[in-house]
Amino acid sequence: MIKLRKFAITFTLILAVLLSTAAIAFASVSGGTTVSITHTGQVVDTIEFNGHKIGAKYSLGGGYGSSDYSCAAFVMRFYKTVYGFDVWNLSSCYSTPVCSNAKTFNQTNSPRIGDIVRFQDRTHWALVKSVEGDKVTLIEQNWGMYTSGGYCAPINRTVKVGDSQVSFFTYSAYENKEEVEISGGDFSASVAEPIEEKKIAFAEQDNLKTAEKLDTIDSAFDTALTKTFK
Repeated sequence: MIKLRKFAITFTLILAVLLSTAAIAFASVSGGTTVSITHTGQVVDTIEFNGHKIGAKYSLGGGYGSSDYSCAAFVMRFYKTVYGFDVWNLSSCYSTPVCSNAKTFNQTNSPRIGDIVRFQDRTHWALVKSVEGDKVTLIEQNWGMYTSGGYCAPINRTVKVGDSQVSFFTYSAYENKEEVEISGGDFSASVAEPIEEKKIAFAEQDNLKTAEKLDTIDSAFDTALTKTFK
C-alpha cells in the first residue's frame, strides 16, 4: 500500500513536470542550412550595412558570456562598427538593449535590416539580415550544434513577425535617418528654404504696397498744388 502511494505521488509529480514543460511556448524557427566549423574564428555568415561588412564568427568551443564568439558579442560588434557606440544589457530573455549615447532602442513590429532580435524562450540575441513579408532571416553567432559530422553552425534561419517568443528592436536614430531620407534629403534645409522664400515674398509685397501709397500721395499732392496756383 505504501509503495503504491509513493508510486502515485511520483507519477503525479512527473506528470505535472511534463504538463508544465508542454505549456512553455518556444519560438518557431525554421529554414536555413548548416556550415561545418573547422577552426576557431571561422566566419560563417556576413551582413553588409552602410558600407560595412560584419562577420558572424564561431569558435570550436562555443562562445558564452563576454566571449567574442557569444551571440551578444556579434550584436555589439555590429553597432560598434556601424555607429561607433557600445551596446549592453543583452543579458536575459527579457532585457532591452541599451546604447552608450543618448539614443534608444525601440521595440518594433516592422523590423528592418540591422535591427536586434531577442528570443524570449531562451537567452539568445541575433540581427535581422533580411525581411520578406512577415519572414525575417537571421544572422547570429553561437547557435552551434554537434552532429555526427562534428560541430556545425546554422545560417539563414528564419522567424516570423508576430511570434510571441521573438522581439525586434530598432535604433531610434536609424528611424529618424530613414525618415529624413524618405522626405528627400536634408530636413533642415527643406524646411528653411520655403520659409526664407516666404519672407522675401512678403517683403516684396510690403514694398509694392508702400510704393503704391507713395504714388497716391504724390498724385494727390500734385493735384493740390495745381489747384493752388491756378
